[in-house]
Amino acid sequence: MKENLPVCHHCSKIDSVRKHGLARSGVQRYYCTSCKRTFQVRYIYLGNETNILRQVKALLDEGKSRVEISQVLGVSQGIIDRHIYLITLEEEEKIGA
Repeated sequence: MKENLPVCHHCSKIDSVRKHGLARSGVQRYYCTSCKRTFQVRYIYLGNETNILRQVKALLDEGKSRVEISQVLGVSQGIIDRHIYLITLEEEEKIGA
């Protein structure tokens, strides 16, 4: 009997996902044989959540500083800096395209 495996967070395939051990926190990890990436269904650290980029964008649009955003979201300023960098890359691609 096959258990329900999650959908890959990166390529959205269902049939390519298999278990890939446990994270240090004890949470089950998964591996996608299609895109060859690992992921977890639930993260302990909020900086790894998939919707954090959307939250950073919204808080930047509200005029919040990096420090305020990191305090509101409960993540380090380095994570906020990385997401701000990704946001600027997205905007540059939209302008160049």
